[in-house]
Amino acid sequence: MLQRGVAAGRVQQANANEAQVNKMLAKNKYVPRVNQIDAIYLNKDISRMIRDNLLENLQAISPVLFIKIQPELDLLIQSAIWFGSVGKRCSTFGQQLLVLAYDAEKLTVSRLALHFALTVLPGYVKSWEEKRLSRHVEWFSRAITWTENSALVLNVLNYFRFLKTGRKPTLIDYLLGLDYISLRNNQRRDIGYKYLTRELLWGGFMEILGLLLPIINFRKIQRLLKAGFFGEEGQHARRRESVTRELVAAKMTTNTTCSYCGERPTLPHHMGCGHIYCYYCLSANLMTDANFSCVKCGASCPESGVQSV
Repeated sequence: MLQRGVAAGRVQQANANEAQVNKMLAKNKYVPRVNQIDAIYLNKDISRMIRDNLLENLQAISPVLFIKIQPELDLLIQSAIWFGSVGKRCSTFGQQLLVLAYDAEKLTVSRLALHFALTVLPGYVKSWEEKRLSRHVEWFSRAITWTENSALVLNVLNYFRFLKTGRKPTLIDYLLGLDYISLRNNQRRDIGYKYLTRELLWGGFMEILGLLLPIINFRKIQRLLKAGFFGEEGQHARRRESVTRELVAAKMTTNTTCSYCGERPTLPHHMGCGHIYCYYCLSANLMTDANFSCVKCGASCPESGVQSV
């Protein structure tokens, strides 16, 4: 009787352990949507960096040969990236960084072959059509364009389906019935806020600069600095000379530009020295700095005020 009780207890314990394992495995198949999207973008960035780096080095070795066999080189690199990730480990490089993978039970040999054909070969076909066909066959080019547009529309529809279900984020995954699984027993995602904090601080600093820079009168600061370094005597002498001299008539030509902003003068005016300004440039500087002087010759505004051309 006692032995039967012990055996029954062991069976119950084994069943409980098996149920717990199955529960963990079931949970292990849940992958947050943000992780799946991050894996896709990471894989694109890593593949692009590897491809661009290798192609740049090959182009530097032999530019002429590179132009001739560029589609084949691109196909070879893309194939090597695919075999080194999905073909070998059943996961892309982006998935490996986030400890994710495809469900190995569903990734059969036939699905692997279709995954390779759908991810690597379309780029080669398009590159081959652009670079190898001396005469672009109209129906072939039209078929490629129609296929790209159709794939784009289907990708958008599949993305909305993915947001609802949380499974199969790409169109290829949906067509092949491939799901993502987590390899760390549904461990919670670690989120760091250092980058976000740095971006917020930098964004606040840029907003402050954008608010302060337009109200700073740099011309007045420049004049005060010159007065501090070179003394007030030269400034007063030049100002007296500009007041006592005769007014010079300003002349407009087809090449005349504003002495302050460098653009074609709008409502051209001058201060009697012959240098022409936009009315708004001259008026704004005189309103913010009563001692504003010509940026070309240093002449001050006469008592009679600014004159129109």
